[in-house]
Amino acid sequence: MKRHYFILIFFLFTGCAALNPWIENVNIIPIPYEIQAGQEMAKTIIKETPLSTDSALNAKVAAIGNRLVATLPKKDFNYAFYAVQNKEPNAFTTPGGKIYVQTGLIQFSGNENELAGVLAHELGHAYNRHPSKAMTRTYGVEALTNLILNKNQSQLKNIALSVAKTGILTKYSRNEEREADEFAFNILQKAGYPTTGLVSFLEKIEKLQTTAGGPTWLATHPPTPERIARLKALEANQKPGSITTAQGSRL
Repeated sequence: MKRHYFILIFFLFTGCAALNPWIENVNIIPIPYEIQAGQEMAKTIIKETPLSTDSALNAKVAAIGNRLVATLPKKDFNYAFYAVQNKEPNAFTTPGGKIYVQTGLIQFSGNENELAGVLAHELGHAYNRHPSKAMTRTYGVEALTNLILNKNQSQLKNIALSVAKTGILTKYSRNEEREADEFAFNILQKAGYPTTGLVSFLEKIEKLQTTAGGPTWLATHPPTPERIARLKALEANQKPGSITTAQGSRL
């Protein structure tokens, strides 16, 4: 833990300017604090956004999520999956491995394979700790230091309130979205799901974008046709069984 505090002190004295060239991969939040932040955010999200009362739907989401989690080579978090009562087709991940999928997306996905593809993508964000990296970029070192040291819990609640209302934590980078797609491709294979489910879901999203503009949260994602092409290339060329980590190594 001393190493984490050294890193915090380093960032505070060098300032944000030193982060700019490589800030995308900076994560100053130790895992225990990331878990705590997710737990605190969950309290606000549950208060502001009703979870689905459909027990069968909740069981389905949890079963798919846990099947994916069972194949992970390491588990830094106690991953949890929730069905949220919201007509918008969206899913989001908070720090510490809590993954929320809105009922509008469940209906939009149409089948288990497509839903598994979405959950695998969100699991990729959680596994590679994209939420805490995004919070570092969005809220800055000083604010996050206060959160880590439990000096500004009101800001954490405000962040959670924003998530509850919009279903969006922070803007992931396009590289992080690509990384989550590749992670999803690999984890789906290991869990025994066809990777075509994620592709077909994205093809439906692409069609929605051409007819109605698509959900606003897709603006920060790589172009949908590009994502589809990358996944199809993986289907054609990549052998199953490896998972992409945040550092790009294979497990």
